[in-house]
Amino acid sequence: MQRQEEACREYAARHGIQVLEVFTDNATSAFSGRARPAYTAMLNRLSSRDADAVICWRMDRLHRRPIELEEYADICQGRRSDSPILTYSVTAGGEIDLSTADGLLRAGIMGQVARFESATKRDRARAKAEQLASEGRWTGGRRPFGWDINNGRLVLNGREAAALAAAHSDVLAGRSLGSIIRQWNEDGWDGEPLLTTASKPWGFAQLRQALLRPRNAGLYEFRGEVLSRNQIPPIVSEAVWRAVVRTLEAPDRRRSQSNKAVHLLSGIAQCYCGKALLSGTVYGRPDVGTGTRKKFTVYRCPSRGKGHVGKREEYVDSTVELWVMRYIGQAVRAQPERPEDKEEREAITLELEALGARERGAGSALASGDMTVGQMREFNDAIRRKREGLEQRLAALGFHQSEGLDPLAKFDHEWVTTEQRFNEWLALPIDDRRDYIRSRFHVILHPHNDGSARIFDPNTVSVHPKKPGEARRLLDYDEIAILERQSLGEEPGKWLQGFRENRFGNTYDRSRKNNERFAKLAEENPVFARIREDILNRKSSK
Repeated sequence: MQRQEEACREYAARHGIQVLEVFTDNATSAFSGRARPAYTAMLNRLSSRDADAVICWRMDRLHRRPIELEEYADICQGRRSDSPILTYSVTAGGEIDLSTADGLLRAGIMGQVARFESATKRDRARAKAEQLASEGRWTGGRRPFGWDINNGRLVLNGREAAALAAAHSDVLAGRSLGSIIRQWNEDGWDGEPLLTTASKPWGFAQLRQALLRPRNAGLYEFRGEVLSRNQIPPIVSEAVWRAVVRTLEAPDRRRSQSNKAVHLLSGIAQCYCGKALLSGTVYGRPDVGTGTRKKFTVYRCPSRGKGHVGKREEYVDSTVELWVMRYIGQAVRAQPERPEDKEEREAITLELEALGARERGAGSALASGDMTVGQMREFNDAIRRKREGLEQRLAALGFHQSEGLDPLAKFDHEWVTTEQRFNEWLALPIDDRRDYIRSRFHVILHPHNDGSARIFDPNTVSVHPKKPGEARRLLDYDEIAILERQSLGEEPGKWLQGFRENRFGNTYDRSRKNNERFAKLAEENPVFARIREDILNRKSSK
């Protein structure tokens, strides 16, 4: 731009022309059709008729589209009583009078020639990029997250590829993009900050775009068309990538990037009618002494009709948390001993989640008419056979958690690990805890048998482990109707009460209540005080 301006000023000096103002739209092509603010300002200045000429480096710097030339010519011609505004092209054309037919013809030809040259250059560049894409070679631009560029080819960046593969797995398991972003931005990966290839923190748009790229599955796409497969190293399988795409593009997926989750089970727990429960507030009975009414948060069915559930949030949350703790204890006891078995189990679970997403996508295709009933039947048979093979392999690895939870299982020898992992879970942000529950459990709320909700019954909250592939799926009424209700066992109220007594803040400590009772006894009896002091000394020495 500086060289062009210097040439135009030299031209003006040679021809005795005074320069009134310089208009520049740097890095904005006249061929692109994008808005050019300085060019528009120049037209407004010319319309005021206080200038006699325009000097440009070349005519195609002014315009390349005929519609722009017509508008510019109208302004330059002006009223009949006015003298026309002349245009001077420094490098080609010289003086051009657009009030004459010859001037219009010359300007039009020069613009069309420049347009032809730009289009030809663009076509050559696209052809070259298409050839590179078909060969799996890098076509240029910023390095994509997950890969490095080596001699014009994409090679995996081990650290970034591992994070991206984990993100695919997390999305299929029901984890929100927000929690993944928070982990990458705050905790990093392998103890180090994880940034975009532009060295910036991650946002929703950046992560979503990174997950939707066909390149993740080894597909090289150019201008919307897949030109090569297996020419670049994939990060995940094509089935997993397509399942993630269907999950992220699902119409019913929550897309809010600002509203923070507040309630643990809102939109996750279901009424026995099949509707997802929402949170709300209700007021209790007036206090006898003051007449005030205490406000409570509840989960309730959006139908709100008679017979549909509405239960106090704190009791429902505690009941589900108790089931989560038992699930963690069972997982501790059943986890594979060999690391390679655990790795294989995680890979199989991911493939099962991908199959589940494909099934949901096929259902939508059938409803929209893109798939016939016969095609749907063949598709389901193929999916069923593949799922059975994967589930058999899971069973061989000792993974039976999808068969149900044992509410009375005892985890005495694994209790320290169970309590530690449960406390780690309680310390997670609420988005992560919601994702954990959504991906692993169907939570069904039933009405009280006696029709009264005055006393909370934990057995009206039925928790059912999900099978792999059901991470984001809700059950319908018919599926809920055939489920066997899950119970906390005999005297479920005592189970829940004991859990709530030991649950405070973001911590669970089953010895807390006993410690409080022992401390009270120690205050009343010096014998207990000496015993308590001896126990504490032994603990500190260990």
